[in-house]
Amino acid sequence: MQAEALALVTNRGMADVLLLGRQNRRELYRAQPRLDGVLPVLPALRLEAAGRIDAQGREAEPLDEAELQGLAERIAAAGVRAVAVCGLFAHRNPAHEQRIAAVLAARVPGLRLLQSHEVVAPSPDALPPREYERFRATVQQLLGDDAAAPAAAPPPADAPADAPADASADDVAALGQTLAEITDRQQALLMREARSSIAREAGDCAAALFLPDGRLLAQARWLPLLLGSLIGAVQAVLKHFAVERMQPGDGFLLNDPWDGGTHLPDLTLVVPLFDAGGGRVQALAACSLHHQDVGGIAPGSVPPDARSIFEEGLRVPPLQSHRNGWLDPVLRALLAANSRTPDHLLADLQAQWHAAALAAAELQPLWAGAGAVEAFARRAQALLARTEALTRQALAAAPDGRWTVRDQLDGDGVDDRPVPLQVTLAKQGDALTIDFDGSSAQTRGPANASPACLLAALLYFVRTLAPDAPDNGGGLAAVTLRLPEGSVVNPRFPAAVNARTATVKLAANALLAAWGQQAAAVSAAANGGVAVVLSLGGQDDAGRAFAYTEIIASGAGASALGDGESAVSTDVGNARNTPVEVIEAQAPVRVEACERRRGSGGAGRHRGGDGVRRVYRLLQGQAQLSYRGERHRSQAAGAAGGAPGAGSAARVLRADGRVETLDARARVLLRAGDRWIIETAGGGGWGPVDAAPDDAGTAP
Repeated sequence: MQAEALALVTNRGMADVLLLGRQNRRELYRAQPRLDGVLPVLPALRLEAAGRIDAQGREAEPLDEAELQGLAERIAAAGVRAVAVCGLFAHRNPAHEQRIAAVLAARVPGLRLLQSHEVVAPSPDALPPREYERFRATVQQLLGDDAAAPAAAPPPADAPADAPADASADDVAALGQTLAEITDRQQALLMREARSSIAREAGDCAAALFLPDGRLLAQARWLPLLLGSLIGAVQAVLKHFAVERMQPGDGFLLNDPWDGGTHLPDLTLVVPLFDAGGGRVQALAACSLHHQDVGGIAPGSVPPDARSIFEEGLRVPPLQSHRNGWLDPVLRALLAANSRTPDHLLADLQAQWHAAALAAAELQPLWAGAGAVEAFARRAQALLARTEALTRQALAAAPDGRWTVRDQLDGDGVDDRPVPLQVTLAKQGDALTIDFDGSSAQTRGPANASPACLLAALLYFVRTLAPDAPDNGGGLAAVTLRLPEGSVVNPRFPAAVNARTATVKLAANALLAAWGQQAAAVSAAANGGVAVVLSLGGQDDAGRAFAYTEIIASGAGASALGDGESAVSTDVGNARNTPVEVIEAQAPVRVEACERRRGSGGAGRHRGGDGVRRVYRLLQGQAQLSYRGERHRSQAAGAAGGAPGAGSAARVLRADGRVETLDARARVLLRAGDRWIIETAGGGGWGPVDAAPDDAGTAP
């Protein structure tokens, strides 16, 4: 069936659910980011209807019968042959879907109708399907062959000729594939077993494998912001604990930004992995996870107005957390006592241990048998050498030069002044120096980023140079990183750091922009550069506590290759959005709209991607909202004559009619009836605006 013959009917404010997907991307290091899992064709007619079913399956708002008759008339006039009826929480109570279908069937005889509660949505990551997955499966079933998945990515490049002679190219490639699959399964386990929705739904967690000397050997295809940061965490553990003294069942935990950590909610667990004999460490498993709460002055431990690390929560230096496979009971009690959600924290930490145990079990066959350990070591070295060689080849193919980019954060959450960030790339032959000299001194507010965070931006950028190389840290050998001490990218203790995401994303954007100035690079406009972190915690009318944290993406910049993607998590980000059905199930919140922010992408021959618009209402009780955004005062720059994208905006609409505009970092108290609106930035456009093709728009 063609898209023109298909319509979607859904709740008010939800017509873009299929368009937005889950905001994550599969190909992390490609020049033009694309959403993962979205349908290649969408229903031409997308209609909305009043009426809501709540998380308990109760009718929260009735259907409007007159409105339904009007929708039926529109569908009849459009010549539609099939309709996907997709309502929130229809799997708990299908009454609204059934009534809509009955009205449509009576008005348009012969109309094919499929209701989302009748469809079992696939869940490849083993998580319960939410509204997007259910709606997608419903439409896909009606579209049939027209909804086939797009073509797969091209195969990896051939191996360079300098792989060691005793490790064949096929063996090395096989090892790389095996390790990638193991880390992906670790990632899936983290998300499946995590209790906190920020990890379970958004995927704000990461898994990787390291050699005993601390070199990154393989990582999951998920979240560069945390993946690259694991390098600093492993280095910190090895600095404090000799690998030769580690024992089976040991585990090491940290979150200290001055000793391998990023910000305090990101607890990283490092576990040594032994061969079957248990005599020597053959690898290290590292898992980081954003825990829902580790204390501090605000629920979620991300206070946007913090002035020191002491306001952000419990700081954990590298320490031994596990012995013989058990979490130290004193540490367990300490962690639980400092969290507003101790059950979540302990369950999430257990998920991290299980992810490391999975790696230990799956690596054992690679170390079994005579000479297997030695063969693994040789192939691992060759795998790293392959990535380094491909990275150096990419550098050598580009012209030598020096390129500088300067950008700025809106502020630091405490002071109103912009926070400049500057990066200079100096490329000579097959080597590159990256220098952040000229960036702001460290800030009073929490915009500072630790060196481990900047390693994430560095690794992401290096991987974009050779995206088909094995996914490890080998390419870092070609790069020198300089971070001025006492700056926003290398702050001194006790700086506040919880809002470091915007700084790291700005750094990644600046790296891409600087590299784009050289002739061999793909010309591209700036990404929207926003990953809103929204944390809500409070009590309902009965005094029951609730808390959740979500991440909201922005638009990608356009490039010489085409338009920018809308509502996609770009560069070091790759977290998924939190489904409406999850938010409403865990907090007394109504999500009234989840939409593409149309027109926010910059104009040009190729348009920048649009940002996201989300509208919420607190139904009962009161709550504290911590908002961390970016691009409120600046815009994502266009390229090659393209226009900049629109900036971000956020505001609170009080129940009494007052409107409060939020800055890029804000903390506010909400009461029942208050609404808040989040609008994220668009990406920059590419090419002269007057060369842009006519924009036919999209279906409503």
